[in-house]
Amino acid sequence: MTTPLRIGQIPFINCILFFTGLEKEPGVTLAPLVPRALSAAAASDAVDAGPVPLVDTWEIEERYQPLGSFCIATTERARSVFLFSKRPFDELDGAEIGITEQTSTSVRLLKVLLSNVWSARPARFSSIHRAANDAFLLIGDDALRMRAGVPEFPHMADLGAVWTEWTSLPFVFARWVARRDLRGADRDRLCAMLERAIANNWKQLDRIAVSRGAELGMSVHEVREYLEGFRFVATHEEHKAMAKFRELDTATRADEAAAIAREESA
Repeated sequence: MTTPLRIGQIPFINCILFFTGLEKEPGVTLAPLVPRALSAAAASDAVDAGPVPLVDTWEIEERYQPLGSFCIATTERARSVFLFSKRPFDELDGAEIGITEQTSTSVRLLKVLLSNVWSARPARFSSIHRAANDAFLLIGDDALRMRAGVPEFPHMADLGAVWTEWTSLPFVFARWVARRDLRGADRDRLCAMLERAIANNWKQLDRIAVSRGAELGMSVHEVREYLEGFRFVATHEEHKAMAKFRELDTATRADEAAAIAREESA
């Protein structure tokens, strides 16, 4: 008898190679969840596996382990993780930055870049209210809809591109993980499903991309070009990038905590 598998599904177009047709596999139930919500579901053991935002996989390492080398990584630029700003990025000291509620990893990447690349320390991070924001961060399909830019926010940065230009490394936004108590046979079965889905969906991409691309104002060619900028199975470079980002994220969070402590004691 097939073991039921609850799979968290990120409903962004960059995940269509993983998930198109996966619901037809025996015993599989898909739960569409934006990245931050998928992290919460994993934290509460509500899913057996899924592409969890990278920074949140570190918080659940005792209960979840990597599923093969499956990931969502960008090799040169993300094209769907954008910071829009009213002023140059190195002039964001004291700024209020609006953050989409969908993100976990991208906001942590933003903080690393603000600290290390732009040497800027915003005053606060808040929900997106453009009238009040000096800058704002969008990810996924929402970012793709704004890919031509936002007139009142003339400065636009692709965070994946900024990271790669700075480090010469790809960036891993999410990593597939599965419950540690999942049977080995079920992990193997899920890995085989994902390998099959990626291979089959590349072959059928022109058909798959028509409706999803239309929702975002993208042609089939644009969808293909977008997906070709991702790596869905980690290589040595992605593993190196994950280690580098974890080191920088840890240091940036420590600096942030120290700064808050100094302000509170002043």
